[in-house]
Amino acid sequence: MENTSTNEGRRELITPGKAQGRLIGGNLSVVAAMVGSPYLPSWHHSILFLEDIGEDIYHIDRMLTQFKNAGIINQISGWMFGQCTNCQPSDQQSFTFMQILQQHIKPLNIPAWYGSIIGHIKHHKFTIPVGLQVEIDADNGTIKMLESAVI
Repeated sequence: MENTSTNEGRRELITPGKAQGRLIGGNLSVVAAMVGSPYLPSWHHSILFLEDIGEDIYHIDRMLTQFKNAGIINQISGWMFGQCTNCQPSDQQSFTFMQILQQHIKPLNIPAWYGSIIGHIKHHKFTIPVGLQVEIDADNGTIKMLESAVI
């Protein structure tokens, strides 16, 4: 069984490449709860970042399936998952966290990785410039701001 809380700081490439777009996202559970509401942003050509805490892995699978069914992940240009702190497989679960991410994201053939230092982690957090145009490099796990975050 995989305990991602012990993997803090480990980065795993899902799909190589670079992409540009508006950076949007947040906590997976919160964003998933907004699906179908008027509060969701436009996902077209965006870079989606997600993180979560304390979720069973089958819940993450269900939420990513919800994003797929809602047409969200088919619109994005790039994807990164921060940390999934204390996310555990259930006793009946047959897939690992990384297998779930691979199943949902790899078929999109967009730059993507897991392990950004964002989310509910204790040390060395990175502040995400939500809403800005960015370029991500999945091979290196980097985010480059293409516009100023401060006016």
